[in-house]
Amino acid sequence: MTGTTYDRPRLRPEVVLGPAMRSGPKTVHHVKDALTGCYYRVGPREHFVMGLMDGQHTLEDIGRRYTDTYDRRLGPGHWQQMFTMLGRYQLLDGYADDAALDRLKQAHEAKQSARQGWLRRRWVILRPDEMCAALANRLAFAFRAAFLIPAFVLLAAVQVFVWTHVATLTHEATHQKSSWITLPLSALLLWGITVLHEFAHGVTCRHFGGTVTEIGLSWRFPMLTPYCRTDDIVLFHQRRARVGTAFAGVFVSLLALVPVAAWWWLVGDGPLGRPLVAGLLLFGSGAAAINLLPILRSDGYVMLTHALNIADLRRESYRFWRLRLRRRDPAARERLSTYPPRDIRTYALYGVATLLLLLSAYCALMWVWFGSLQRWVGPAWAVVILAAETAVVAGVLSLAARGRSGERRTTDE
Repeated sequence: MTGTTYDRPRLRPEVVLGPAMRSGPKTVHHVKDALTGCYYRVGPREHFVMGLMDGQHTLEDIGRRYTDTYDRRLGPGHWQQMFTMLGRYQLLDGYADDAALDRLKQAHEAKQSARQGWLRRRWVILRPDEMCAALANRLAFAFRAAFLIPAFVLLAAVQVFVWTHVATLTHEATHQKSSWITLPLSALLLWGITVLHEFAHGVTCRHFGGTVTEIGLSWRFPMLTPYCRTDDIVLFHQRRARVGTAFAGVFVSLLALVPVAAWWWLVGDGPLGRPLVAGLLLFGSGAAAINLLPILRSDGYVMLTHALNIADLRRESYRFWRLRLRRRDPAARERLSTYPPRDIRTYALYGVATLLLLLSAYCALMWVWFGSLQRWVGPAWAVVILAAETAVVAGVLSLAARGRSGERRTTDE
C-alpha cells in the first residue's frame, strides 16, 4: 500500500473535514462526503493524516510530519488500516468506484428512512439550498456588526417591554370580542414567523459555507414542529459560526416582534389592534424563551452543545450517567477513569439540570391539568387519569429509548 499507487494521495474534492469536538472522553472529527451525503467520525490522528492528503504530500512527507507531531512512526500496518478505511468509504480521488459510491448513497438513504416511525417522522417540504444561497448573498449585511448591534438593542428592548407588561398583554389577549378573527390570524402570523425562523437557520448555514438539504415538518412524540436541516454545522471550524447558525432562528423570531411591538403602540382596540398584537407578543416571546432552554433538540441545546465544543451533549451525558450508576462494575469504573475532569463536570451538571428542569415542567403541567380535570370528574378520578397518563408517557419514552439504543448499536457514525 505504500508503493507508487498511493505515493501522493488526495481526498476527493467532495470530502470535507470538520473541526475537533469532544465525544465522551475522546476527541473526534466529522468527515462529510457531499457526493453520498454520508457523515463519518474519525479520531485526531486519522484526521491529521487525511488533512495532508492533498495531492502535494508524499507518503514519506506525511509520515515525517506525523512523527514530528505525535512522536510515533507510521508503519506498514498503520498505512494498511488507513487505506482500508479510505477504500471502504471511497474517499480517495481517482480510486473511487461509481457503483460503490452509489451503494453508499443508497445505504445512507435507507438508514435515514429506517429512522422513520410512529414516534419520529419527517416530511420534507422544500429543498432550499439554492434559495438559501441567494438569500445569504443578498443579506450579507445582516451578518455585520453595523446591523447586529442595533438589532440586538431593539429586540432586547421589546423583550424588556413584554416581560414587564405580561399582565397587561395577557388581559388584552384574553379579553377580546373578535376572537373569531384574531385567533386564526394570530396562528397564521405565528406560522409566518416560524417560516422566517427556519429560513434564518438555512441562510446562516449557507453564509458560513454549509449546505441546506431540507426544510419541513418533524414529528417527535408528542410534538409536531418545523425543522431546517443544517447538518453541515459540524464542519464549521469557527465555534461562533456553529453557535450563530443555531441561534439565528431565535434571533430572527425575536426581531420579527419589533414591528409587532410598534404596532401595539400605534393601534387601538379594534379586531386588528391590541388584542391581536398582545397575543403575538406573548406567544412569540414565550416560544423563543422555551426554544432557548438547552433541552431536547431545541436551538438552545444546539447552541450549548457547540459552545462547549461537544459532538452530542445529551447523548454523551446519558452515556456518562449510565456508567456513573454502574460504577461498581469494574468495566464501568475503568471507562469513567478515562473522562477528563472538565468533561465529568459538564456531563454531570447537564444531566442533573436537565432532569430537574423536565421534572419541574412535567409537575407544573400535571398541576394545571389536575385543576381542570377535578372540576369535570372530581379529584379522585383526576388523580387516576393523570397517573394513567404518566404511565403511558413513561412507557412510550422507554420504547423510544430502546429504539435509540438499538439504532446506535447498528449505526456507524
